[in-house]
Amino acid sequence: MTINRNWIKSFLTLFVIWILILLLPESAIDPWGLFNLRKIATMIFALVIIQILGSILAELLGVKIGAILSGFLGGIISSTATTASLARQSKKADHDNSTVQSVAFLSAAAAMHLEAFALIIVGANEFQPILFIIFVGPLVATVAMIVFLSRKILTTKAMVEPSQFNIIPILKIAGFILFIIALSKSLQNLLGQSGLYIITFLVSLFEIHGSIIANIQIHDSGQINLKTLGALLALSILASYFSKVFLVMALGRHEMKKQVYKSVFVLTTVLLISFLVFNYFVSI
Repeated sequence: MTINRNWIKSFLTLFVIWILILLLPESAIDPWGLFNLRKIATMIFALVIIQILGSILAELLGVKIGAILSGFLGGIISSTATTASLARQSKKADHDNSTVQSVAFLSAAAAMHLEAFALIIVGANEFQPILFIIFVGPLVATVAMIVFLSRKILTTKAMVEPSQFNIIPILKIAGFILFIIALSKSLQNLLGQSGLYIITFLVSLFEIHGSIIANIQIHDSGQINLKTLGALLALSILASYFSKVFLVMALGRHEMKKQVYKSVFVLTTVLLISFLVFNYFVSI
């Protein structure tokens, strides 16, 4: 792997964010205790590291790295964009390659769940392992389906071209997070807890990162309890499933649609069970 401008830009971005983390105040800057800039910068730092690692692996392994790894690397950058890309490719294909595309889709979903794990670990004031119950079930189900479907693939090929690191989406995420936090607080004041559920669902239709970071901030400020935070996290995952089904329904080939529908049905069922288990342990 040769060192080029893209890698220099990537590591300079990491360095600048790290300096910002050191310089930013530890406490919230607003009267409601929501805008903790150091914590937000730390979570953005984690996202940048994950995206850079994905780009490095893609550079080292090349484009033809198989459905599992290509879907995972695409999902690290954006699981929603990866799903749209896979659906478009399935529609344009001259032959049925739905199993490969479905494995790549599930790999992107696995990357999304792991990113959510990372955000909870680095974002919360106090580590709450019980929140992982919500994510573990869907993640295990995703991996199981990847293993099952991948056995049907005789030849593997990359379905998603690795994207290069770009600072612009990171800046957009930072601004989007601040906007979501402010909007969430406004809707909470206007509609109560239902306002948070509405904004969480709408935001998570596109990407769950912003809603997860915002809801962690709101929880740490004392605005919501752990049970509500868990419900919001589960809603974020459900909304992401919903948007991916819509993308495949609108853009995908018939064969891919059938496999994705089955996969999402399983994941939704497991998510519901995981959430009920979480609620049980929180209520004890």
